[in-house]
Amino acid sequence: MSWQDGDIKKAFQARRHKPWTVGYETPVSADMQTGPLEVTGKLPKDLQGVLYRNGPAMHDRGAGRYAHKWDGDGMIQAFRFADGTVTHTGRFVRTKKFQAEEAAGEYLLSAFGSAVPGKTELNTDIDEMNSANLSAVYHAGRLLALWEPGSPHELDPETLETKGIYRADSPELLRPFSAHPKIGTNGHGDLWNFGSDPIASELSVYKLSATGAVKVCRRFAVKDLPPMHDFAVTRNHLVFLLPPALFDREKLIAGKAFGLSVNWTPELGTRVLVIDKRSWEQTWYQLPAWIIHHVGNAWEDDDEVIRFDVFANAEPQAMATGWNVMRGKYVHVQGPVMTLVELRAGRSPQVTRFDTLEGEFPVIDPALSGRDYEQVLCVARNPGRPSGMPDWGDLASFDVKQGTIQSYGFGDDWIAEEHVYAGRNSQWAVGTALDTVQRRTVISVFNVHHVGDGPVAQVRLPYALPLGVHGTFRAV
Repeated sequence: MSWQDGDIKKAFQARRHKPWTVGYETPVSADMQTGPLEVTGKLPKDLQGVLYRNGPAMHDRGAGRYAHKWDGDGMIQAFRFADGTVTHTGRFVRTKKFQAEEAAGEYLLSAFGSAVPGKTELNTDIDEMNSANLSAVYHAGRLLALWEPGSPHELDPETLETKGIYRADSPELLRPFSAHPKIGTNGHGDLWNFGSDPIASELSVYKLSATGAVKVCRRFAVKDLPPMHDFAVTRNHLVFLLPPALFDREKLIAGKAFGLSVNWTPELGTRVLVIDKRSWEQTWYQLPAWIIHHVGNAWEDDDEVIRFDVFANAEPQAMATGWNVMRGKYVHVQGPVMTLVELRAGRSPQVTRFDTLEGEFPVIDPALSGRDYEQVLCVARNPGRPSGMPDWGDLASFDVKQGTIQSYGFGDDWIAEEHVYAGRNSQWAVGTALDTVQRRTVISVFNVHHVGDGPVAQVRLPYALPLGVHGTFRAV
């Protein structure tokens, strides 16, 4: 039996009495739409625009169920704020993969944590496997759905209709292309991004102008390049954190999924690669062995001392969570904690760990990307949260200067998702959370300066959406 033959689906069905499993169900419809939604409190008048979110949603197809929570085809959610009301639209990204498997009624291609024999990254064009399921980014008037091993997909910002692979004006495909581009780090609306290809051990770097023109597309050979999800950008530098998770080609050849073809090698520690954007000169640093997914922000002073925040975890067992929840199983192990790092030429990195802030999805005011900043928003896990309840129940605000935390708890039966800055002068934080008992997704609006006071408004959907990953707010 395998994930395609239904054993994972049966295990999940047997545990659906657990309320949190609603976050890993497949939507009953490939397209969703509502009229104005129920509002508690009062939506700010200056909050006009669209919150786009993306995440894996097609967890089940035919008799099969994916083995990992990151595998499902991407579904873009659009929450439109206009004149004191909110509406919702959700649509699957119609990638080549989605359309082929929709027609077949079964999974045909491998994904991150689920392998189809003979359909691996070694013998299949990566965009044939592209699930466009990790992030939604709005740049140069275009809405992009990102899945980092492959190319971006462009969608219509209004209808969410899939337009196809986005190439900008590049003679070559923009792939791999990370889910975490950094926009506006020079104040001009440019987009910096990277791509990590562990199979070829090649790092790609891109810069797109505010109009979407490709200004930089460079490839670097990097020994033992691991999969990387995020990076940091400062005024003059790009910062890459290389965890000791090394790709093992022989495991992939033997039929393992890509996510199971990575070896945890803690003796290597976490390597830090800093690339000077002016000369492309490379400098290396060394940090402890950490699992790393997300960086909040980075900046450098006039002496080019680089400072950044990152959620880092020294516990490799946490990597198993993505497989377990798809079977309806979860027992909490230590997650990543807020970590501040300072890089100074010729010295060992300075590291400060905040064990009281276990969390993820750090987000900063986009106007301060790559610049000196004070506040990071993130989701957090209260120490008293039941060990059988996955993920995070709080929204937290962390002051990187003072090391202080204020937070709001949704409740032990809730799962908080990424919240992003929105509105005039980025005064508001907007995001989603899942009320697992009521089986409804709720949109919350917070004053970013008073997160601990709770939301000023909440909007309840009539249904639960699959747990998503990343998004962005487009002001209109």
